[in-house]
Amino acid sequence: MNELMDFISSNFILFVLITVRVSGIFVAAPIFARGNIPMLLKIGLSATISFILLPILMDHYTIEIDGILSLSVYTITEFMIGLIIGFIAFVFFSVLYLAGTIIDTQMGFGMVNVFDPQTNTQIPVMGNFYNNLLSLLFIIVNGHHLLIRALVHSYNILPVGVTFNVNIYAIDLATAIMSEVFMLAFKFSAPVLLTIFLGNVVLGILARTMPQMNVFIVGLPLKIVIGMLTVIITLQYFIPFSDRLFDRMITAIYEMMQILARG
Repeated sequence: MNELMDFISSNFILFVLITVRVSGIFVAAPIFARGNIPMLLKIGLSATISFILLPILMDHYTIEIDGILSLSVYTITEFMIGLIIGFIAFVFFSVLYLAGTIIDTQMGFGMVNVFDPQTNTQIPVMGNFYNNLLSLLFIIVNGHHLLIRALVHSYNILPVGVTFNVNIYAIDLATAIMSEVFMLAFKFSAPVLLTIFLGNVVLGILARTMPQMNVFIVGLPLKIVIGMLTVIITLQYFIPFSDRLFDRMITAIYEMMQILARG
């Protein structure tokens, strides 16, 4: 135990900076940042991962701290790197939230939201359903290992103590990611949109041929039934879509780190 404490104390500054970068992921990344995970567990996991990385990185870095200002700059930089990695992962997870909002609006569930303890906000019913499935699949395929691997790889691209600027290329990539998220959400919800649109066309035809029928009373449950059937049928494509989403998420993280490293 004394040897362990001596090892950490001799590399304390590096250990703190590694912990700060790891903590950035636990603030924003999906799964890691869930609000129902105890804070002590997050701190313990951050310290554990940092302790594992410390022997690997200690031979490659020599951190010189001139004062509290220098340490503050290093700390903020390390936290921002971890936060950027976690935030990009969170943005791609938001595809299912956006798709669920589109689907709920078309099905008539636009006013029915549920509380999400992860973000402390109201989210759509279908968005919550898809997000729970995606989170479960993310753990099954060891997606959390991919995030940790991206974190470890970030030290090869953005070493401890690096300074970076958010340039126009980083802004362009962030804009492209946002656009891609919207397109993926629209593609995911497209089958439900199409079937409900066809259902509205059929209701319009019935309304013209049978004026005595109350379209509003018939239309709402009909759209719910059509939407739910379409959701059930399209669940078979959820895994291929998720695999593509995870691959694009990791690729976007690496692309952002490469841009930040170029300055």
